[in-house]
Amino acid sequence: MRILIMGSGGIGGYYGARLLKAGHDVVFTARGAHLEAMQARGLEIRERDGSSEILPVTAVRFPLDAGGTFDLILVAVKAYDLPEAAQAIAPVVGPETTVVPLQNGVDSVDVLREVIDVERILAGTTVLSATIVAPGVIERLSATTSATIGEPFGPISARVQKIVRALHAAGLTDCIATDDPQRALWEKFMFLAPLASLNSATGLPTVHIRSVPEGLETILARQREIRAVGQAEGVNLPDESAEKVERMVMGLTDRHTTSMQRDFAAGKRVELETLAGSVVRRGRKRNVPTPIFTAVYAILRAKALSYGGVS
Repeated sequence: MRILIMGSGGIGGYYGARLLKAGHDVVFTARGAHLEAMQARGLEIRERDGSSEILPVTAVRFPLDAGGTFDLILVAVKAYDLPEAAQAIAPVVGPETTVVPLQNGVDSVDVLREVIDVERILAGTTVLSATIVAPGVIERLSATTSATIGEPFGPISARVQKIVRALHAAGLTDCIATDDPQRALWEKFMFLAPLASLNSATGLPTVHIRSVPEGLETILARQREIRAVGQAEGVNLPDESAEKVERMVMGLTDRHTTSMQRDFAAGKRVELETLAGSVVRRGRKRNVPTPIFTAVYAILRAKALSYGGVS
């Protein structure tokens, strides 16, 4: 397949590198020093076992710079950059193109469909954790590389199966196809949004919050708020979803932090509106109370506005 990686940060860069090694024609988009490093010396991927490899890559600033259309576009920009990314990929989306968003939160398909034909879009989510440690260098942090992909609404299709097979052939064997991607999206939302905002508010790794009884109960109570909002929107979130997400939290390592927490610490733009803000707004729309999220969101929004981390 001819594949475009729209946003070659940790997630996009890592998936793109693995697909490139598997023989696909992969074009990476990036900007600034990261783009310059990729163009000058390639993309270095560092694995958890200490091994690393530098891959020669095709890297451009804008999708149009690559010419033509693509079979698959993996959109891996930060959620706040998604509207701009949608405009950028629109000219290279052809009649056979499939677009898979991999943002945090549950809003990506709705944002993309404002610009891209909804028939071209799948729903996707990932629990891979990887980061840019230097320009042109990506380090994988998590044990898992998994992504879950499906039609936004409907059974598993041939195009979903094709993409998952390609990921498996690239060594990403924990990636799966699903006929209920909304459940997968909201389960990750239940996992990430409470931790991202609590870790950002405290500046602490997850283990320090989880080890305090009141901290753990706050995490679980915020998961319940998200689940109630999701169920009010018609998402299938049975008891098994809550149990699964709780197990995920309890299984985190002592070093676990979140990307939003790291962005707050570095004074960068943050995905606050996609995570905590989305819970609050959706809850208000559905008349579902979200008191804990509302309080933490207010604190973090004031913090982010103080240095320009949100608009």
